[in-house]
Parts: sequence; structure tokens; C-alpha cells
Amino acid sequence: MVGATDGGMSPLARDSSEKRSDDGTVNPVIKKISSRILPGALAPANKDAIEWGFQSLLAYGCHKHIVVVDTKYAKVFQTLSGHSHNVTKVRWSRHMHYHDLVNPYHLKLASADTSGTVLVWDISQATVRSTLTEPDRALLEMNWLVGGDSSHHLLLTLYSLGTLVLWHADSGAQLWRKNYADALLSFSLDPFCENAVCFLAADCLLLVEDLSGQQAPVGVGSKWHVSGQPGGTANDEKNRPKSRLLSGVKSLMRSTDSRIGADEEQPLSECLQLCYHGALRYHLLLLYPKRLMVLDTEIQQTLGVISLERNGSPFVRCQPCWQHDMILCLHESGSVSARVRQRDQEEPCARGDFGHGTNQVNYTMRCISEALRLTKHSKVFGLAVRRSGQHRMALLIGDGRLLFLELAFSKQPGGGRNGSLSELLAPNVGLRLPMSGLLEALAPGPHLTRMCPPVTFGNWSSYRPLLAVGNNAGGVQVFDLSTGVLEKEFNLHATPVRGIEWVSLTSFLSFAYANLTGVGGKVKNEIVLMSTGSGRVRQVRAEANEESPVCAIRVSHLKQYFVVLFKEQPFELWDLRTLTLLRTMPDNFPCVTSLEWSPLVSGKAQLRARQASGRKDADASVGDRTVNQLERQPSLPSAGPPLREQLVFTDADAQLYYFTVEGNVVRDCTRNPPEAGMASITSIAWKSDYIVLGDADGTLTVWDLKGKVLRTLPTQRGCVKRLKFGPGKGNMKVLALFADGLDVWDAQEVQLSVQARCPQDLPGVSDVDWAKSDKLVVATLDGCVRIVDMELKGCSSPVASQLDTSRVPFVPHLLPPKATLRLKSQLQHLSPAGLAELVTPERAPGETALVDKLLQAWAAQRAPSDSLATGVAERSLSVASWFGDEEALRFWSVALHYLASRRPEKASPDLPTAEATLGPCYDLWCPNPFYKALQLERLLLHESRRTTHSHTQRCACRLLLLGQSDRAVQLLLETDTCSEHFHSDSLRACLIASLKTETKAQSVVKLVATNLIASGRTWDGVQLLCLIGKGLDACRYLQAAGQWGDSVWLAKCTLGETECGEVVRRWADYLLQQHQKGKALLTLLSIGQFTRCIEVLHASRMVERAALLLDACIEWGLLPSGDLGPQQALATSVWLDYARYLHSVGNRTASLRYCQLAGDAASDLCRELEMLLDEEATQLDVSLQTDSS
Repeated sequence: MVGATDGGMSPLARDSSEKRSDDGTVNPVIKKISSRILPGALAPANKDAIEWGFQSLLAYGCHKHIVVVDTKYAKVFQTLSGHSHNVTKVRWSRHMHYHDLVNPYHLKLASADTSGTVLVWDISQATVRSTLTEPDRALLEMNWLVGGDSSHHLLLTLYSLGTLVLWHADSGAQLWRKNYADALLSFSLDPFCENAVCFLAADCLLLVEDLSGQQAPVGVGSKWHVSGQPGGTANDEKNRPKSRLLSGVKSLMRSTDSRIGADEEQPLSECLQLCYHGALRYHLLLLYPKRLMVLDTEIQQTLGVISLERNGSPFVRCQPCWQHDMILCLHESGSVSARVRQRDQEEPCARGDFGHGTNQVNYTMRCISEALRLTKHSKVFGLAVRRSGQHRMALLIGDGRLLFLELAFSKQPGGGRNGSLSELLAPNVGLRLPMSGLLEALAPGPHLTRMCPPVTFGNWSSYRPLLAVGNNAGGVQVFDLSTGVLEKEFNLHATPVRGIEWVSLTSFLSFAYANLTGVGGKVKNEIVLMSTGSGRVRQVRAEANEESPVCAIRVSHLKQYFVVLFKEQPFELWDLRTLTLLRTMPDNFPCVTSLEWSPLVSGKAQLRARQASGRKDADASVGDRTVNQLERQPSLPSAGPPLREQLVFTDADAQLYYFTVEGNVVRDCTRNPPEAGMASITSIAWKSDYIVLGDADGTLTVWDLKGKVLRTLPTQRGCVKRLKFGPGKGNMKVLALFADGLDVWDAQEVQLSVQARCPQDLPGVSDVDWAKSDKLVVATLDGCVRIVDMELKGCSSPVASQLDTSRVPFVPHLLPPKATLRLKSQLQHLSPAGLAELVTPERAPGETALVDKLLQAWAAQRAPSDSLATGVAERSLSVASWFGDEEALRFWSVALHYLASRRPEKASPDLPTAEATLGPCYDLWCPNPFYKALQLERLLLHESRRTTHSHTQRCACRLLLLGQSDRAVQLLLETDTCSEHFHSDSLRACLIASLKTETKAQSVVKLVATNLIASGRTWDGVQLLCLIGKGLDACRYLQAAGQWGDSVWLAKCTLGETECGEVVRRWADYLLQQHQKGKALLTLLSIGQFTRCIEVLHASRMVERAALLLDACIEWGLLPSGDLGPQQALATSVWLDYARYLHSVGNRTASLRYCQLAGDAASDLCRELEMLLDEEATQLDVSLQTDSS
């Protein structure tokens, strides 16, 4: 915290009668200034370095820094600085695991730079957890592994020269390393299969299907070569792996869209992006400037192409949504288009009608945002989509601006922005993409920075740490450094701002002129007085003609006068209170090279100032009069006679002049000749009894007026551009700005405190100032402004710096682990009474303020009764959404659907009904009818794109398994008579047709199928078993062969509920053996095995979820509310363990409730909790009585 005396008050010795009588009783509360970055324009390497996390925070790279943005309030939440090179990638960690005290909530962010270094950040502490480096390699892509129960700390990185490395992000250990011969460019992880990853190479696609967190991939993967051949040769097909593109991209594109000519073909080297579709399994997207290709990795074919018109703005980036089949595309013009899958039928192939329908995937553009007015310096740099809702998106511009867009109804009043994505994408609904927010950045530099006057005893109650930043466009931006928020932006000039000088806490003078282009170096100077509070601007010297450029403005210590210095003409003395010219120095006056007002104001002058204003503090009184005078008419006279002040300046010969100013009278008092060897003085700083002079050769001269001692410090760093003493009584540190960096010296001890050189320590420095006594403001040539500590290194902003702001996003991950889980349990068991229950639990002293801020944010973003009176499952789903918990959100979405679909008729009518269906992103956990309809739709697409015999055989096999035997026979009979497969296909067609009506040969067919399976021809045997209605046996054989996914696919598409449940249950047991508990639990939920799911949760120490699922089952009527019968022992154990868990995290009220449910087994814990709660109630009563008294 800034000290109470941290200000510009001169440390002059006062008489005892002038000392403050209340100095010891003042207890100011001053806004803190924390280290941070004020971001500006981006570097070219920052392109696509943006990502929106699940926790409502967005991160993007700005030169060597990472900016974390609060997307709710559209403001910078945090800045991180630690890279030595420009940032190229940012990736938020994924919360795809169960959270408890062993695996708590955390906020991790991985960022990479152009040197290949990856930093893993702890966001709550603004510190680096680990540093990952691969020598002599440039990083091309990185992503967090998801899918496994223990893979949340694994980071997969791709480097140049085909190097793939898996890291343990917490420890920084390299787990394995794999080198590929191909020049890989990027990769995308399959969201439906944790073992699959697809790489984009210069001339091919490479699919690897044995990705693991334990060991490197063994094989080299499957290559999909891009060629002009329609289907490849027969030899290729014999040796082809199971995943390969059977058709060249060139021919596929030609067959999909006849408008594309051969001259428009583009190789993979021109591909902008490769990514999997998050909503549909096996769908891969390839983005080119003029088209977006949709590939199917299962049949290795192109399903569709989204082509732009010839005059359409090219694609830059695409973002597929995971909740719905929608693709958001970013264009070069800055517009964003939303494209949704177009289907011919309301329910995909529900009747299995293969005679009609489209033969390709079509996406229609539902809406597009307005194009932006972009310049060559403000191109689009990236697109980020909110993962939790996916109806909001952020557009990053090269000039540093961040634009927020939101899908909305086109006709509904108010924009309809509260609608969910499902409601927005309903058929026949008009959509639009309006801009919902804007985060401004620093205007293009170079920048000029000036901090407002420092805090003093007289102004601390109204003090705000404002920083004025001038730019080349003539504007001045005012930032509040306690929050980093851009408060005001003023377009004051039409030419570059050359200088800013504050005259009070809320007003400043600024001057500007155009670059020198005329003859004789004459320019048109502009000087204005700006009030930041009212926004009023007053011109100074409006009648001036072309003249010598203004080089500086200096305001006197008592804020009565200001001097306008010119480059080649005498200076002018102005009355600041009336903005009138007092005097222009004569032509024979010495040419001034630098000037400074004296802070040593006489005691009589200070006493007169106090008496004139009726205030205690002279600085505050004169500053207030200046602001008041600004609001008056210019003709009004100033209040009171002017006071005498002093100034010093130097001429071209380095002579030092001492003058006094009183009204329009300027008297020459003394002059001092220059020291031997002293060059022309370029800057002066004066504080207390010390004057520091800086010359053109880089020499600093410290003059002790009281001790009459002169010391010379030759820095040999070139011309001194600026000198300024730090604020605060007794703080004698002086800041020196050079062309190649800056120094901080202690003028009293004549010692160097810290030094920074460019570009070794900092980019080129354009300006520098004091933010407070121990913080510097450094404007650098990369377009950013740093607020750094006295070490000139740390400028990462901790989360604690946000506690002084009134608006904090609800991000509970910022709390310590125990506090986060306690807050989660309190929200989970919060009654409609409201927030009163959340303020009573004990908290650690360090977390109280942050918890209060988070609760305020939670209350602000929730409706008064939002999710407070709903059921357990719905509340759990809401809490998972509030906490940005992807894994819990997926679990409770599936649980809520199947709880609602399986509830008995006698269940409470207040409980919600099940949604129409789970989205296709849930894949094998979707209801069987919907899943089968999706597979029939896919099969229709596959059949329409047959190009080879193997593809036809695969389609016939799938048709047969799905019960479409007539269509399967038709495909087999279409085999050409010249084909070598004509004879076998004809016989198979006859067999299928005969077995459809003949049932006597089932025993023979079953025997043949069994022999085929035993000989390794599994699918031939499975087809025969399905032909005779033995689908369950077919599934068992597939599971015995290790083909678990195919067995579940077959069961969900062909078997009844009971038989399918048996197959899926065995798959769940297998997943448990493979330590994939997350998938196993979802699998058990999908077949209604709630009791078994509770058992697995309890055995896996997921006690919170086990207890909540148990409560939900009782609430939905799936378990009895009284005596649970055979499940009573399980329920008692679950409730007891959950009560202990709640007690361990500090939620004693909820813990006592579950102790009562557990009965006698929890009697000891129940008595302990009752004693603790009684003690808390007594302490609260005593505290209330003390406060009332």
C-alpha cells in the first residue's frame, strides 16, 4: 500500500507551529497499484494465440505477455509476464477429472513463445509452475490431453522436425518423445477417442491411433496422401491400414462441388487449420482460404465442402461447436459467420429410407456479423468461442482490441440473448450476431506517459491513481492503475501528442504539433487544458501562428503558474488559474534547454495559501481552485493574489539560472557557471535540497544545496532524456531515462539502485514515470505500458489486485482448495433463503475478502431464485456450470437425462421432464433410438460416396447389421461382372436373401459363423449371426475379440433394451478394469444402473457425487425414500462418508444433516458437530452484541 506521506510534499523543515496536529490520527485507505501490463497492439507472432476457457476467462498473447480477460465485464483481469520471446500459443487446462482435496480445482494456463519455450502458469498466484523446453526446436502446436481419469496434467507438444513430446505439466518432466520423418505442421486430438490424433503435414495427413500417456506411439501411423487419383490402386488397397483416405482430395472436391475447377485446387501446404468436429464422431475439418472441407476419418472420404463466393472474404479460422452441429468461421474482413448443418428430414433417416436424401453434408449460413473497418495495422488475429455456452465469441484484432459477439434472435425484443444454444438453433428461427462488448487497448504508439500528482494527506480521500497516455494519433487515454481499466479516452489533437502535464488530480495540460515538414522548423502548436471529470476542453494560445515547436510545459509547485518552453524562442509564463499570459521573455533572454520549478516554497507563502483557501494542505487547495476555475467563465478573475515561487533553468552553455516569479514579475536572482567538462543540460529534477542535472553526454550531476556538495556521475549512456524524483517524503530516488534504457539512482547516497538496458532487459523505452514510490510506469516500443516494481522485472499481476475493484467474475478456482470445495458444497446445499447462509462459516483470514467478492459476483449473475428450489440433479448441473467443471457438467447432463426418462409415473410432477435427447457429442451415451438414427444417417452418406469395392463391402456389412438386408443385397448385386469379387458377392446376396425367409438352417449358419470367428474372420461371422437373429451372441464374440466399441455400436443399433443393457454393462466393467472410471460411470448411467453407479463412485472415493446421485435417485422415485432395503447399508455408508467430507471442508451445517441421515453410525460425529455449531452461535451472538454497543 502507498504510504500516507507518499506524495509530492516537499521535505522542507517546518516550524513547529506549521506541523499538522492530526498527523497521527489520519488513517487513509488508499487504492493499491499492482504490477501489470497495459496491453497495446499485437505482434505478428501473436496471431491465433487466443483461447476462451471453461471458467469464463479468456487469454491471449500480446508480444511477450499473456493477457487474461474477464469476459463477463469485458475488462483485463490479469496480465502475466515471463516469456523472453513473443507468445505464439495459449491453452487453458481442461477440468476433465473429479475434484476433491486430492485433485482440487485449479487454474492452469500453458503458453508458448517463438523460441519453443512453454510456461505453465498458476493463474491464482500469477507464478510459473514449470518451464518446458526442447532445445533447437520451434513449437508448432500444443494441447492438453483429455479423456483419461489421470491425464489432466499431461501436455502434448509438437515441435519442428517432426518432434512430438508429452510433458508432465506440473513437474516439468518429459514423459516420452517421438520423432516422425514427415514435416508435421500441426495436430488435432480426437475428442471421442483419447488414443487418436491427426497430424497435418506438408503433403499428407497422418493418423496415429495409439497415443497414450504412458508410452510413445509405437508405429508411424496411417498416411493419407493427397493425389489426383480417384481411389488408388489395388496393391495400395491390399496393404492399406484400416484408416486411410480412399479417394484423393482433388477428385473428391470435384465430385462434391462441380463449380470448383482444377485451377482452384490447393495442396495441403496451403491448409490454414486442421481440427476435429467436437459434436460428431469421425468428422475432421480442413480449412483453406476459400473453402472448408468436411472429412470422415472412418471411411476416409470427403463428406462436403463449404465454398465461398468468388468475392467472399476468405476464411481465417474456424471453430466447430461441441454441443451442436454448428461451425463458426472467421473471415479476413473481421466478420464471423455461423453455419449450421442442413438436414432434409427432421429426424435423420428415422425410417431408413435409402431412396431419398442428400449425398453430401451441407451447411447453411444462418447469420453473419458485420464486417469491420480494418486497416493494414489492424487485421484479425484470432477467434475464441466460449466453451460453456458457445453462443458468445471474441474477435481479436491486431491493434489489441477485443470484440465480443453474441448469437441472438433477430426479431425478439431485447436481442433474445438469454436463449440457450438449442433455442437459438431451432428451425425457422432468425439469428444475428451483434457486438455485445468491446475491450479497448492502448492506441498505437509510441506512447507518452504521465502519472497524476501523488497521494498526500490532503487528497487521499479522493485520490485515484490515474495515468494519462498520449499517442501519435493525438489522443490521450486515462487509465486507473488500481484496476488497469481504461477510464476515459479523449481525442484532443489532430497531431501527435508531444507532452502531458497534470495540474491537479483530475485535469492536465497537453500539447501537440505535426511533424516538422515546413521551412525553418516552424509548426502550429496546440495546447489544451483537459478536465477528466467533466470532459471539458479549453484551448490555450488558440490565436498563435506558426512558431518554434513547444518542447515542454512545466507547472509550478503550488499550481499557480506554468511555463511554456520553446525549442528556439524565449519561454512564456502563464497564470494557470485564469489561463492568461503573464509574460513573454524578451528576445535577448537565454535559450532555455531545461527548466524546473522549486519545491522549496517559503513558510509565509504556504501560510497565505492556507488562509486564502481555508484548507490545511496548500497543494490540495490550489489544485482544487484550478479545477473550479476551469469550470468557470474565462473572464472571471482568480481568487487571491499570486504567491511567490522560484524556478531554475539552464542555457545552451550549461549555465544554471535561479529566478523568482510573483505575478508577471520575473526576477533574476543568481546564476552558476557550468562545471568543467559539462555538456549541454537536457533535464533537471529538484526535490528537497537536491538538484540533479543530466546532460547530453549522459553525465548526472547531483547538487546538495544544503551541504553545498557537487557530485558527478558519468554514466556514459548518451543523452539524458528525462529525470524525475520519486514521490514520498524522504524518497530521494531519481529516475533517469536514456536512449538505451533507464537507471534509478539514490541521490542522497549517490548509488545506483537498479538499471535496465535495451533490448537486453526491456524493449526500447519511449517514456517512463513514477506510478508510486516503489512502482514505475514504463512505456516501451512494443506498444505496451508496464507497471513494474523497483527490480524492473516483475510485471505479472496477482489476483489480489482485483479485490479493490467493484466487479469481480465468479471464478472460485482462485480460492485455496479447501475454500473452493467449501463454497461449492454451500452452493450445492443452499436453500431459497439466499446468501445469508454463505456468510456464517469460518474462513481463513486471507480468503475472506476474495470469498466475499466471489459471492457478490455469483449473486450478480444469478436470478433471485435461479436453481435454488430445484432438484438435486439440476442443482448439481448448475453448480458444475458455475464452476466451469467440464467433467461434472457432462456427468450431470447424462444423469439428469436418464433420471428423467426412467422416473416412475408416481414421481413428483414438479420435477422437470427429460429433454428431447442428448446431443450427438455424447455419442455412445445417447439414447438407443437417437443413436441408431444417427448411424443410419451416416450410412446413407457413406453409401452415396462409394468409390471402391472395399467401401461397398463395408456399406453392405453395416446395412446388414442394421437390419437393412434388402439394401445390402442390392449393393452386392451391383458388383460389376468383370470384377474378381462378382462371384463371391453374388453368393453372399443369395445367402442373405434365403436366410431372410428360411429358419431351418440356423444351426448350420451359427456353426459356420462360430468357425469363421475362430479362424479370425470376425466380421463375416458376426454378419451371419445377425442374419439369424443372434445379435447378442455377435456382440459377445466382438467383446471376446477385444472390439468393445463395435460391440456397443451393434448392441445399441440392433438389440432390445435388456440385451443391450447386458452388453453395455460388460463394457462398463471392462472400462473400470482399464481405470477409465469417468467413461464407465457415464456408461452405467446410460443403461439406468444407478445403484451400481453409486457403488462405483463410493468405492472410488467420489463421496460427494455418490451422495448427490443417491439423493437424486430418491428424489426421482428410483429408490424408496424411507427404508432402502438392500441398498440401506450402501446409503448409510455413503451418507456417513459425505458427512465427514463436508466436515473436512468446513460446511458443518450440511454435514450435520447427513449425519442425521446416516443414523447411529454417525452419532459421534453428530455430537461433535452440534457442539461446534453451538459454539459458533455463541460467538456470533457475542460479536453482534459488541457491534450494537
